[in-house]
Formats: sequence, C-alpha cells, structure tokens
Amino acid sequence: MYLARKIARAKWPSQGNSSNGVTAADIDADAVTGDLRTRGNTLSFWTCPSGTDDDVEEAALAIAANWERLDKLDLVWLATCDIQADDHTLRETPGETPVADLVERHVDLCELDYDQLGKVAQRVAVAIVAGQYCRLTKKRVKHLLVKAVEQERVSPNQLSPGLQKEVFGLPAEPAV
Repeated sequence: MYLARKIARAKWPSQGNSSNGVTAADIDADAVTGDLRTRGNTLSFWTCPSGTDDDVEEAALAIAANWERLDKLDLVWLATCDIQADDHTLRETPGETPVADLVERHVDLCELDYDQLGKVAQRVAVAIVAGQYCRLTKKRVKHLLVKAVEQERVSPNQLSPGLQKEVFGLPAEPAV
C-alpha cells in the first residue's frame, strides 16, 4: 500500500548529490515548510492500495474535489511499509472531500516531531528520485472531476462555486 500527498514538485530534488543517494542536505527548507506543513503535528495522506495510475488518480480526485479552483496537481506516493519502518503513527481519519466513496481512504501521520518530519521529508525526496510522483495537468484534473460527476460519485453542487464554474461553466453564486 502507498500513501499519496500533494506537493510542489519543483521544490524537491530530482536526484541525490552524493553517492549515498538523497541526503537531508539535498532537501530545501521551502519543500519541507511548504509541502509538509503540519496541523496539530499531523500530515494528511490518501491511501493508494497499489500505487497504480488508477489508484493515484483516485487520491488526486479526493484532493482536487475539495479545492476552491482548478489547478494542476503534483502527487508523490510513499510505501506504507517505509513509513511504518520509521515508527510513524498512522491514524485512519475521515478525509475532507465531497467524494463520499473516498472519505475513508484518508490517513494522518500523527504525533510528528522535528525528527519524524525530517524522516518524512527524506522519504518524499527518495520517492521522487525513484519516480514515485506524477503531475496531473489542469486538463487531466478537470477530466477526473467531470468523470466523477458523470459516474454520480459527486454532485457538481458539492464542489466549490469557483470549481463549478471552471469545470462545468456554471455561474458562481452571487456574493451577498
């Protein structure tokens, strides 16, 4: 099983700068503070049973359906066994997404401290170097949202007004 999370790909190294692969020195502070920002010492992830394109796109759908506006999406996925080997605490929690069948595919890494967050950053960097990331274009994200509506997995009115307008051309509700 894998855990997927949204990142800003450009902030992370493409390769390690040493013979030992990716080290902490290869990871910019902006990558950690931007992409691994915690809330209550937790990080939010979406489970991907196999790490296939379809599984990763399910995680992308869960994330994008909760946005205010349409955008591209960079995702990285980490092997759950690696996260568990680092002694992280995983807790299944309902995900914040309007796609009801994906709510239960959410997990938090809990009780993070400075050292544990560094381990997560290292895992993200190593996963990227290993090719465990993808970029979904705005067009692809839009396609995922349209398909989910067509399959009645989510209703357009469950999406934010801005997302409704960009994806379906629906007028945004007037400001009151």
